[in-house]
Amino acid sequence: MKVNRYGWQGALIECHSEEVSAVTDTCLRSDLFTEVVPAECTVLVCWDKDLSISQIENLIANFTAVSAASPGRLVEIPVTYNGQDLTEVAQLTGLSESEVIELHSSTVFNAAFAGFAPGFMYCTGLPEILQLPRRATPRISVPAGSLAMADAYTAIYPLNSPGGWNLIGTTDIKMFDAKADQPSFLLPGDRVRFVPVSK
Repeated sequence: MKVNRYGWQGALIECHSEEVSAVTDTCLRSDLFTEVVPAECTVLVCWDKDLSISQIENLIANFTAVSAASPGRLVEIPVTYNGQDLTEVAQLTGLSESEVIELHSSTVFNAAFAGFAPGFMYCTGLPEILQLPRRATPRISVPAGSLAMADAYTAIYPLNSPGGWNLIGTTDIKMFDAKADQPSFLLPGDRVRFVPVSK
């Protein structure tokens, strides 16, 4: 890992994508930072006191042991696997629709980082066979609550928005509520499991 100063009172920690959650957890547990912002391969930290890069390097040196002792909360999200791309996903992967559903719903994902839109949480852990590229032509509008996959990620669209991911299901869970004490339903570090339901 590499730590670079980022402005006057910030630093950018560069790490492997599979290390982001552990580094984030370690930084959140510390009282050194006012902000901890995970991304795909980096964690941005900010502070309001005197802090050196070497102090941050020392903090994250043993992040693996700290994180292993405190797995994130398990969040189960009820999903109806009725997405308009489910049939195409099955064809492209060589699986049946039921096999796609079984594989996706039996995986425990990790909420890695937020981006694109408020509450849009990139979840890692997608089985390799399901890792399809984004659609060649994005949709102008994807309904809020749409469960989707693209590349190595799965996520739920929190708002009606344009989008180019493969849609495989829907949920009634509100993924973002600006008026709530915790606006984003998922937080980085959460473990996520999608539970099939029927309508």
